[in-house]
Amino acid sequence: MAMHLIILNAACVSLFMLAFIAFINPLKVNVIANKWFGVFLFSAGSAVLDVLINQTGHSDNYRQLIIFNELSRYAIAPALYLSVLHYTAVSKQVRPREYLHFIPVLIFAVFTGLLVFAPGMPNLGNSAFASGLKIVLPILVKLSIPIQLVVYWLLSYRMLRRHLSNVNQIVSDNTPVSLQWLRQLLWGILFMIVLSVTNNIPSEVLRNFIPLGYLAGTVFITYYLLVQKEVYPYEEVQLQSLELILNPVEEKPKARLSAELMDELKARLISLMETERMFLNSELNLPELSEKMGVSPHDVSYVLNEGMHSNFYQFINAYRVAEAKQLMQSGKYSHLNILGIAYNAGFNSKTTFNTAFKRETGLSPSQFMKQTADSQQTVIA
Repeated sequence: MAMHLIILNAACVSLFMLAFIAFINPLKVNVIANKWFGVFLFSAGSAVLDVLINQTGHSDNYRQLIIFNELSRYAIAPALYLSVLHYTAVSKQVRPREYLHFIPVLIFAVFTGLLVFAPGMPNLGNSAFASGLKIVLPILVKLSIPIQLVVYWLLSYRMLRRHLSNVNQIVSDNTPVSLQWLRQLLWGILFMIVLSVTNNIPSEVLRNFIPLGYLAGTVFITYYLLVQKEVYPYEEVQLQSLELILNPVEEKPKARLSAELMDELKARLISLMETERMFLNSELNLPELSEKMGVSPHDVSYVLNEGMHSNFYQFINAYRVAEAKQLMQSGKYSHLNILGIAYNAGFNSKTTFNTAFKRETGLSPSQFMKQTADSQQTVIA
C-alpha cells in the first residue's frame, strides 16, 4: 500500500476515535460544545473515508457507504460552527433554532439522491429549463460544500474574535480560555479548503500532502481536547449575570448606578486592589471580585466600564504590571528571572504577562529590565 494511503488510513481512524472522545467527554467540560465538535470530527472522518475508498478503487463495492459519506460532508461546516458557538457562549442550553443550520444538509441530500439514484438525471422533459437544470445541478452540488465551509468559517472566526473581547471582561488571565487552538484549527481548515479547490497545484502534490495535513490536524486536536478547560466555570446565577454583561438587551443601557453609589464602589474597588492587593491572586475573576464587594458581577462590570473606562482584564493586569515594575526595580528581587517576577506580581502565564506589560509600558519585560539595570549602573557610576 502506498505511503499516502497508509497516512490517510491513520488520519481516518484517528478522526473517528477523536469523535468518540469528544462525545464521551472524559473531562466533563464544555459538554454541549464538545458534542457538536464530535459531530464535526465524525463528519470529517466520513469525508476522509470517502476519499480513501475512492483512491483504493473500492467505490463500486461500497456504494451505499459512499452516499452516506458524501452527505456527511454537508454536516462538517454547521457542526464546526455550532461547536464554536457553544465554546464561546455563556448559556449551557441547546436552542431548537440551532438545528436550522442543517437545512442545507437536507436540501443537498435530495440533490445528491437525484444524482446517485437516478443516473443521467430523472426525466425532466426537453424544455430549456430542464436542460439547464441538468447542467447546473451537478455543478451546484460540487461547489456547495466549499461555499458552505467558507461561509461558516467566516462566521466562526468572527465569533472567536468576539469571544476574546468577552472573556477580557471576566478573567484576568485569558490564556486558558482564549480558545486560541480553535482559531489555529480554523486557519488550518481554511488552508485545506484552498488546497482542495485550487487547480494550479499538481495532483501528485495534493495526494501526498493532504493526508499529512489530516494526520497533523488530528494530533493537534487530540492534545487540546485532552487539556481544555471549562470556558465559563461558574454557578447558574453567576452565568445569568454574565449573560447580561456580554449580551445586553439594550444597545445603550441607561445609568445603572447612581453617582453616589458609583463613587462608593470605585473607592471600594481601589481599596481592594491597593490595600488587600487582590490582584496578586492569579485566579481572580469577575464573579469572585463581585462576591468580595457584595454586589453583582453586572454592577462591578458597569463600574469598570463606565467608571474606570476599562475592562476587568485591563484593570487587574494594570496593577500587576505596576507590581512587576516595582519588583524589577528592587534589588531584593534581582535573583528572579522574568517568569519569577511575573508569578510574584500575580500573573499566571508568560503570554498574558508579556501582552499586558507591553500594553502598559510600551516595552517588553526584558527590555524594561535591561533599561532598569542600565539606569542603576549609570547612577552607581
